Amino acid sequence: MKSKILSQIWALALNVWRESTRDRGIAILVVFGTICILISLVFGQMAVGGKIRVIQNMGFWVIGLWGLFTVLYLGSNIISQELKHHTIYMILSRPVNRTVFLLGKFTGMLIVLFLIFLLLSTVWLGLLLFEGIDISGMHFIALVFIFGEWVLLAALSLFFASFTSPLLHNFFLIGISFLGHWSNDLRMFAENAKDIWLQCILKIIYFILPNLEALNFREMALYNREISVDLLVQGGIIILAWITITFSAANIIFARRRLI
Repeated sequence: MKSKILSQIWALALNVWRESTRDRGIAILVVFGTICILISLVFGQMAVGGKIRVIQNMGFWVIGLWGLFTVLYLGSNIISQELKHHTIYMILSRPVNRTVFLLGKFTGMLIVLFLIFLLLSTVWLGLLLFEGIDISGMHFIALVFIFGEWVLLAALSLFFASFTSPLLHNFFLIGISFLGHWSNDLRMFAENAKDIWLQCILKIIYFILPNLEALNFREMALYNREISVDLLVQGGIIILAWITITFSAANIIFARRRLI
């Protein structure tokens, strides 16, 4: 029984991967991401005395932002296209339950995201080596947590895709991504706000959104600062907790959704 479920998940995941290889939008994202990383060489040459910092900063920035772009593109269509073309009815009419369907779609998203992440990271690290910039373990830690953020956003994407339109899906995901990186600022504003209602609203936003800034170790990698184990554990817990919560919520909502 378990092997059958795993084979169904894998079949759905491979289908997501095959569709992405034929999708020009994904190819365009990869090409433009690679170009943006290479353009950092130009900006580095223009920066007086800051070439190394510019190339590293821009690489981190592009890889982080391209995760959001890819998740937006994949997630907005991952369920809506199945509904639009009525292929979801054929899948669910077989002995494939809705949880397996979501797991298959999520696994497929992760495969696509990982390969794109691997390609962009390889290009960027190769560029650092080409420029003679030292690569430390901190760079790899920062990259791992950038990919962790990609996975977290993919789980959120699946959650919104399970009950909203592609337009609302993109709106919510962009908002959470940017507010999640301003999480520490929101807490600071809440502590300094004089109005009690504004204070409450900011605190609520702070607690209900993922603290994506807790996954940001780019500055530490840039200046080769040591990252404490506590911060790494905290970041790992945030990623795992939010993936578990959002996927569980998506499963509950999608299981109760009327598709006909």
